[in-house]
Amino acid sequence: MLNTAGLRLDQAPPLTVPFAFFLGAPPFAVAAGLLLAWQGEGALAARWTPAALALAHLIALGFLSQILCGALLQLPPVLAGAPVPRVVPVGRAAQALLATGTALLCAGLALGWGLALGVGALGAAAGLTLLAGAVAVALSRGRGSVDTRRAMGLGLGALAVTVVLGLMLSAALLGWLRLPGLPGWVDLHLGWGLLGWAGLILMGVGYQVVPMFHVTPAYPGWLRSWSAPLAAGGLVAATVLTLAGQAERATWGLGLVAACFAVFALTTLDRQRRRERPILDATLLHWRLAMACVLAAVLLWFTGGRAETIGVLLLVGVGVGLPSGMLFKIMPFLSWFHLQQRQLAARRFDLRIPHMHAFIPERRARIHWGLHLIALGLLVAATLAPGRGLAPLAGLALAVSAGYLGLLVTTCYLRYRALARRF
Repeated sequence: MLNTAGLRLDQAPPLTVPFAFFLGAPPFAVAAGLLLAWQGEGALAARWTPAALALAHLIALGFLSQILCGALLQLPPVLAGAPVPRVVPVGRAAQALLATGTALLCAGLALGWGLALGVGALGAAAGLTLLAGAVAVALSRGRGSVDTRRAMGLGLGALAVTVVLGLMLSAALLGWLRLPGLPGWVDLHLGWGLLGWAGLILMGVGYQVVPMFHVTPAYPGWLRSWSAPLAAGGLVAATVLTLAGQAERATWGLGLVAACFAVFALTTLDRQRRRERPILDATLLHWRLAMACVLAAVLLWFTGGRAETIGVLLLVGVGVGLPSGMLFKIMPFLSWFHLQQRQLAARRFDLRIPHMHAFIPERRARIHWGLHLIALGLLVAATLAPGRGLAPLAGLALAVSAGYLGLLVTTCYLRYRALARRF
C-alpha cells in the first residue's frame, strides 16, 4: 500500500486531465526509436545532426514534457490543496498545442522544413507557457510541502527560460536572428531544459513520492531546502557567463548543477536502501536505474566523456525510465481512487473495486523494465562504439519498449473506463 498521509485527494482534477498527457507520451518515444532505426549510425554520430536534434526533442518535449505536464496538473492540488484554475480547458489546449507543436518542430528539424520548424516551435512554446502559467497560479495559492512547491516553482522558472532560449535558437536556425557562439546557447538551452525544467520538477516530485511509494525515511531537511535553489543558481551563473562572452567558464555553473543532482541521486539510493517495505518492484527498479544513470552521466561529464553518451543516459535513462516507473504507480492509484469516489457517490457498495495491481500487473511492468534496460544498454553501446551497426537495433529496441509502455497505460485506462460504467 502507498503511504498517502497528508495528501488532499479530494482536490484532484478529473482523471482524464492527467491521463490524456500520460497516454499521449509513449507514441513520441516510439517515433524517436523508429527515427533512429531509420537514420542509423548517422543520427548518433554527433549531437548536431538533424536526426539527433529531432530525436532529442521527440523524447524531451514529446515524451518527458508531456508526462511532467500531466503530473503538474495533478500534484499541486493533491500535495498543496491548490487546484489549477480552469484545469480541463487549460489541460486540453496545452496538450493540443504541445503535441502538435512537437510533431511539427521535429519534422522541421529532421527534414529541414523551415515553416514546420517555426510553427512547431511557436506551438510547443504556447502550450508550455499556458500550462506553466496556470500551474504557477495554483502553486502561489498552495499550502504545505514548501520544499516541493519551491522545487516546482524553480522548475517552472527554468521552463520559461528554456522556452525563450528555444525560440531564439529556432529563429537563429531560420536565419531571423544572429547568435554568436551558437554552441554555447545550445548548451544553455539543453541545461535549462533537461537539468532545470525536468530535473528540478523530478527532484521536487521525488521528495514526495519516494517516501510515499516505498515507505522510506524522508529526505534530509538540508537537501530539500538547498539542492533545488543551488542547482537553479548554477544555471543562472552559467547563463550570465555566457551572456558576458565567457561561455567556456559557464561550465563552472553547470558543474554546480551536476554536483547537486549527484548528491540527490546518492541520497535517493540511500533512502531506498533503508525502506521499510522490502519489495523490489518495477517502480523501484526504474528509480535505481535512473539514479545510476545520473551518477554515470555526472562522472562522464566531469571526466570529458562523449556528449552523445551523456545525452542518452539523461534523456533515455532518466527522462524515459523514471517517468515510466512512476506511471506504474500513479495510474493504477488514480484509477482505483476515482473508482472509489464514484462508488461512494453512487452508494453501490455491492460492486467490488479491484486492487491496484489489477490495472497494471507487476509482472508486465517488470517486462517493460527489462525492455527499457535492453534499449538503454544498446543506445549507450551505440554511442561508445560508433560504426558497429548498433544504432538501428537500439532504435528498434527503444520503439518496442515505448510501444509496450503505451500498451500498458492504455490497458490501464480502458480497464478504468469499463469499471466506471458500472457506477
